[in-house]
Amino acid sequence: MNMSFADATATILGKAGEPLHYKEITRRAVEQELIQTDGKTPEATLNAILAVDIKQRGKNSRFVRIRPGVFALRDWNLPERAGLPETDENRRVRIPHFPSYSEVRLVLPIWDGRQRSQITGLRSTISSLWGSPQEPLDWTDPDTWIPQRLTGNDQEIALAVWQGTKGVVNPRHVYGHWSLASTYGLLAEDTTGQMRLTERGTDFIGHPLGESENFIDEQEGLLKLLSIVGEKGTGRRGDFIPEWNDYLKRYSRFRSDSTIKDTLWRRLYNLTDRGLLSKTGTTYNITDAGLAYLGQTGGADDTEGLNELQEILTLVKKQQASVRASLQEILETMNPFAFEHLIKQLLEAMNYQNVLVTSQTNDKGVDVVADIELGITSVREVVQVKRQRTNIQRTILDALRGSLYRFQAVRGTIITTSNFSKGTIQVAFEQGAPPITLINGDKLIALLIEYGIGVQTREIKVLELDPDAFAQGEEIEDVGGV
Repeated sequence: MNMSFADATATILGKAGEPLHYKEITRRAVEQELIQTDGKTPEATLNAILAVDIKQRGKNSRFVRIRPGVFALRDWNLPERAGLPETDENRRVRIPHFPSYSEVRLVLPIWDGRQRSQITGLRSTISSLWGSPQEPLDWTDPDTWIPQRLTGNDQEIALAVWQGTKGVVNPRHVYGHWSLASTYGLLAEDTTGQMRLTERGTDFIGHPLGESENFIDEQEGLLKLLSIVGEKGTGRRGDFIPEWNDYLKRYSRFRSDSTIKDTLWRRLYNLTDRGLLSKTGTTYNITDAGLAYLGQTGGADDTEGLNELQEILTLVKKQQASVRASLQEILETMNPFAFEHLIKQLLEAMNYQNVLVTSQTNDKGVDVVADIELGITSVREVVQVKRQRTNIQRTILDALRGSLYRFQAVRGTIITTSNFSKGTIQVAFEQGAPPITLINGDKLIALLIEYGIGVQTREIKVLELDPDAFAQGEEIEDVGGV
C-alpha cells in the first residue's frame, strides 16, 4: 500500500489511539509498508509535511502538535500542548529577564503558599527605591540591604528567598523568575489568593528536561537558539545575533537592539547553566547533551530535517575535537621562542598594541610585553608563557607579579599549555595585589580558534524548510505524497 505521508500518519495515529512522536509514526508506517520513499530520512520528511499541513490548514488540519515532535489527531479534541497552557503560536520569547532554571527550581517552593500580593508587592517596593547617579544603591549584598531597606511582609519574603535558596537567588532580581512561573502556569492562585504549585510546576521542579521544561524551551526560543549555536559549530555571542534577530522578528514583539542582545545573552546563560552549551572564554559550543536534547524534543517548530542536522553537528564536533587535539600537540612540541611569537600574534589579534617579545636572556620571567586600551586609558601588561605538561605553581605567579614594576606594568597574564594549581588560582586576583590572568591550555586553544590563529574556518550553509512560506492559502491540495 502506498499512502501519502499525511494519510499514513492519520492511519497510524488512528490505530494507536494516542499521540506519537514523528519518529515512531514513521517507523510504524515504514514497517507496515504504508509509505514508500527513496529519501534517506523519511522521518524528517514526515515531520516537515505535518508542520506544513498544520501551518496551511490551521484548524482544518487533521493533526495537532501537542508538544515538540509529538502529534495527535485533531478530532480527539486534545488540547494542543496537552496539559500545558494555551499560547499564541505566533508570539513567543515573551520573558525579557529570562532566568536560569536552577534558580527557578529553588524559588518556586518558597513562593508556594504565599499570597500573590505579597510576592508582587515586594517587587513594587524594590522598584520604588531609587538611588542617584552620585549615590547609586548597592544591591549586591542582601544580608545588608534587606534589613536596611525593607520592613514587614517585604522583609520577611525577601529573607525567605535569600535564606531559603542558601544565598543563590538575590530577591532584588526575581522579576524573570516570577514572570516565567506565572506566564507558564508553574504557580496558580487559589480561591484564597495564595499561589500554589501546579502539576506543571511540580513537573518542572522534579523533571529537568521534562515535558514542562520542553514546552517553555520551545516557546521561549531556547530550542531554536540551541540549533543556531549548533549550526555555527562554535561562535561568540555576536555571531548568533542575525539568526536570533530574524527569529524574534517572526515570533516576538521584541525589536530594539538592546533587548535582542539581552534576550540572547540570558538564554545562552540558561543553556550553559544546564550543560546543553559549553562556554570557553567568550565562545560557545553545543554539547553532546545539547545534541541529545534536540533529538529528544524534535527541535523548534521551524527546525525541520533535524536528523540530518544532528548528523552534521555530530560530524562538526568530531572534526573540531580532532583539530583541537592537533593544536594541543603542536603547542606542546613547538620551539619555545616560536611559541612566544605565536602568543604575540594572538595578542595583536585581540587588539593589544606595541606587542614585544622580550629577549631570551634576562627577561625577569616575562616573555611578552604589550599595551591594552581600557576605556580612555592605555595600560601595560606583561605575559609569561609556559609550555609544559605539569600544573603551574604559585611560585611562578608570585615571581611574575614581582616583576611588574620593572616593565611599568599594572597587570600580568600567565599562558600555559597545561593548567594551574589550586593555590595559583586562589591568589590570581588577590585583594590589594595586581591582577594576574590565568589562561590554561583549553582556553588558549579556544582563543586561537576564536581569533583564527593557526586555524581556518570554512562556513557550511544548512538549508531548513520554512513551513510559513507555504501557508498562504487555506484550501490547498494535500502535499503528503511529496
